Amino acid sequence: MAVATKRQPRNGDGYSAALDYNQLPDPYREWAKIAHNIALQIEEPWDREDLIQYILERCIEVAELYRQQGRTLTKGGAIRVAQYTRARFYKQKQRWKRVAPASLNSPVTTENGYEVELSEIIPDRSGLDLETWIDFKDFYKSRPQREKKAIAKMLKKESWHNLAGNDWRLIKSFRDAYRTA
Repeated sequence: MAVATKRQPRNGDGYSAALDYNQLPDPYREWAKIAHNIALQIEEPWDREDLIQYILERCIEVAELYRQQGRTLTKGGAIRVAQYTRARFYKQKQRWKRVAPASLNSPVTTENGYEVELSEIIPDRSGLDLETWIDFKDFYKSRPQREKKAIAKMLKKESWHNLAGNDWRLIKSFRDAYRTA
């Protein structure tokens, strides 16, 4: 999208009137200019258009809230909205930077000191370990009826959040007993 600047590229230079912020009606044009000036302050040029769009969306939301209260969004208010939106944008970008992608082909050292690919140590979820399942099922059947009822409540999708404190205590005792068994 073209940004609201003093000089826009013309025909043949990728100019499109549909993407020109200067073609917007009055309050939106002013907000686009504010958003453009705020976006010039960020480091990565490829993020500027996204930030401009976020600022415009947020200004529209705040203006609607103000309209419902019988107020108008002033230029100073729009600048404040743009500054907060930029701060929120940076915080979101920092959150994404903390997530480090891992390749399934990357080497990993196992507990025994062997180096294998990550894809080799991911458990296969396609089949169940029948011995473990039978042991668990027998253990479940041997437990008191109250524990079985609490576990059945937890497994129901619509009623797990209605569990009482005693139900959670029974589930915890079941888990602890199964770990030690």
